[in-house]
Amino acid sequence: MDGVSKPNNIYDWTKHLWCEILFPTCDTQSPEKGLLSHRLILCILALLLLFSRLDFSLFEPDETRYAEIPREMLANNEWLVPLLAGEPYLDKPPLLYWLTMFSYQTFGVGVWQARLVPALALLLGLILTYELGRRIVGSREAFAGTLFLLLCPGFIIMGKLLVLDGLLAMCILGTLFAGLLAVRKSEFQMGWWIASGVFAALGVITKGPIAIVLTAPCFYLITRIDGRFSKPTLKAWGIWFGLSIALFLPWFIFVAIRRPEFLSHFVWEHHVMRFLEPFDHQRGVFFYIPILLVGMLPLLFVLWPWIKSMQSDSLEQRATRSKETGFLLLAGFWCLFFFSLSGCKLPTYILPAFPPLALMFGAFLVRNDYLQKKSTLVIAGGLFVLLGFTQGVALPWYADFRSPLIAKNIIRELCTDENQAVVCYPRECNAVAFYLGREDLKNYRSKEFDEFRDVLLSRKKTVVLCTHRHALQGLKQLLPDELEVRQEYRLNLKEPSFLPKDLAKRAPKLLGETALGLCDIAVIEHRVGSTIRTTSFKPKNEGKR
Repeated sequence: MDGVSKPNNIYDWTKHLWCEILFPTCDTQSPEKGLLSHRLILCILALLLLFSRLDFSLFEPDETRYAEIPREMLANNEWLVPLLAGEPYLDKPPLLYWLTMFSYQTFGVGVWQARLVPALALLLGLILTYELGRRIVGSREAFAGTLFLLLCPGFIIMGKLLVLDGLLAMCILGTLFAGLLAVRKSEFQMGWWIASGVFAALGVITKGPIAIVLTAPCFYLITRIDGRFSKPTLKAWGIWFGLSIALFLPWFIFVAIRRPEFLSHFVWEHHVMRFLEPFDHQRGVFFYIPILLVGMLPLLFVLWPWIKSMQSDSLEQRATRSKETGFLLLAGFWCLFFFSLSGCKLPTYILPAFPPLALMFGAFLVRNDYLQKKSTLVIAGGLFVLLGFTQGVALPWYADFRSPLIAKNIIRELCTDENQAVVCYPRECNAVAFYLGREDLKNYRSKEFDEFRDVLLSRKKTVVLCTHRHALQGLKQLLPDELEVRQEYRLNLKEPSFLPKDLAKRAPKLLGETALGLCDIAVIEHRVGSTIRTTSFKPKNEGKR
């Protein structure tokens, strides 16, 4: 390194390691061959995986919640304040709800109509991965990266569920890839930068500021570490941040005016304290390592060769490691790192890490000639069959097998009459509300038992949906003498008929013994001769519509 100054501090060493050792080359636009065949193959495979089964039972509690909220909003012609059980639900922004409402308006209210939204979001995400990816790393590399993403169970199965993270992942990959196209050359591309800000805005109106947290630091870090990227000016950053909150701010202000509690609940509890001092979904710091390995199943076959290539100093291997793939690695790692630090964790949270990592590994496979090997095609075919079976057969069976609606006849008999009081204890059961089209199924938690008891005492008869395995047993012990359980129904799982006899007997216990999210149904009435009390509590939402 004669004539070249040696790094003498941590910052310079980081730049030297990143730019000259790990990712020393720059991608040039490769000849775009096979675009039509690439698009045709990807379209066929995506349609088979994403739209073959959308009608299986919704999972409790998340899917049923996100199906019920837009149904209630549509029934009440309320397009701004999300509603659940007749009350404002202020945890999340409304983009998923709005899109689901449009689906309901177009196709009717139902399960597949609700899941159509995340399925279309994943399809758009795959299109963006290929169409933007071929501008970043080349057409063959983008094709391989999109196929890699298609074979990731975490992306296809978890992303297709009716939760926010599939839609958010699509928005974030658009933000990252468009932003990368804006800064990858020495001349800053304002058009792509604006497109990145628009995608960020869609992400913010999907799940809040997390869309900015997962993207803006990536642009800042890469343009500081790697001088081959153009740095956005302060004006450009102002435009990007302005666009990223453009859709969110009007809704935020309107809801804050209508519901003053929204500011503390949404901003402080769900976007600050949820990260710093989680109140649910607490997991260890290494929670996402196995989630990533299983969710990106092809990674198990390519991770070790990739690690060896990163350690190699040969000119051939150095030529495969471009600054663009370095950004993709940074973006995927930042998402994994951020959520690993958070105390509140769910498996679907790291879905935004999948597209950039898949595109990076796709480029690695092409540049190291792995696509020419027969073993690669065999592995890919096996993973496709396994994924198709899992999401087309195994997952729908499991969802239907453990659905709260396995007791449809009992639910119709006890809960259809709107004059009959029905409550949930100690968690909500939105599957029943969605199935019956009722928005008055109130939920009482264990800490609210005093209020719950007084409500039971004030009614002649109440149907209680017990949503915890031991809820009914505990409720019997806590009921006052004036009340008794007249009827009870245990939602035990049946033995699967297609399994061998011994395994079929053990299957219900292995799978949870009862339906998911609804374990028992109890009818509670006053004992003969007891007096119905006048409660000092006003039951939740009573009289509100």
